[in-house]
Amino acid sequence: MIDIYTHMLPTRTANSKQQFIDAAKHLVSQGVKAVAATLNDKETNTSLSLYVKEANQTLKDNNIPLTIVEAMEVVADRTFAESYQRRGAMLASNEKYIVLTIPKQEEADCLKQLVYEIQLNKIVPIISEPERHPYFLEHKNALYKFVKKGAIVQLSSDSIIGKNGKHAKKAAMQFIERNLAHVIASGASLDNYKQHSLRQAYDVIIKEKGAETAQLLMQNAEAAFNGQGIQTLPPERIKKTKFLGIF
Repeated sequence: MIDIYTHMLPTRTANSKQQFIDAAKHLVSQGVKAVAATLNDKETNTSLSLYVKEANQTLKDNNIPLTIVEAMEVVADRTFAESYQRRGAMLASNEKYIVLTIPKQEEADCLKQLVYEIQLNKIVPIISEPERHPYFLEHKNALYKFVKKGAIVQLSSDSIIGKNGKHAKKAAMQFIERNLAHVIASGASLDNYKQHSLRQAYDVIIKEKGAETAQLLMQNAEAAFNGQGIQTLPPERIKKTKFLGIF
């Protein structure tokens, strides 16, 4: 398995390196062979490649069969959306995908122009964990419009197994069923790696949506990890449930 969204990089605190080694061994025991990671501290993105290089050397020194690559993640709020036109050229130079995490207080209106401008720079936007966002829970078909225009959707493995609540799980399964989700990832960090749920999530998908669906999601994770194109199926709108079948 490949996990395309984690915060597994060690920092330079006293216990971080050993914690990273323990986490890496645990992920390997779960069947994970590679992860994409962002920093989980105050370091800037300019130092990310250095952290990744050091992490991979640590894995090699300890004979742990895990590979780490750096991932680009941004908080897609109004401030970032307004400044993207100035920063876009920089991000476009070496990125295939960019993970967009949306603060819960944001509605998603600012995403429309942002997603468009990101795509103009030939970067594929990945909307992260919309099944946990109040706006998309209330306006599920808003996600359809983003997918229809080429955005990729990543769901949380914790949502799939029900750890993020019944509403998040229901939405996640609806998104999968309607071809509105393309990748599953854990979002795991060094603080919670023992609860890594990617394997469990795939088991749930196999049981509820079939092995073919799970296989497609796994293949998409590998494609994203390698900077290749993700396979998408025609998205479908989510029909509103009728109350007692009379409306």
